[in-house]
Amino acid sequence: MPLAARAESKEGLSMKELLHKAWLFGAGVFDFTKDKVETLVQEMVRRGEITQQESSEAVKQLLAKAQEAQQAMVAKVKELTKSTVDEIKVAKAADLEALEARVAALEEALKKR
Repeated sequence: MPLAARAESKEGLSMKELLHKAWLFGAGVFDFTKDKVETLVQEMVRRGEITQQESSEAVKQLLAKAQEAQQAMVAKVKELTKSTVDEIKVAKAADLEALEARVAALEEALKKR
């Protein structure tokens, strides 16, 4: 039986809750470190939700889920930021550089008159 399913069957939603916390960690809501994840997993072992042999795999899974969630959140923030900037039509660096070049060209043309 998979680790998540077995933990869920013993203690209700505890593994789902833990995975949810891992997602929240990835979103920056929880300040999880590897030590904190290991402490949580050891608590799960103590409560009988997982075995000691499964604990290292649980730590790996939780840290991987947290990293995936964090990467997904960063991608979403980038996407939302870009769409907002595009929507409000903020000048980008390339736009400003193009305008500077045009102004410089016009100034040169005026000097020659």
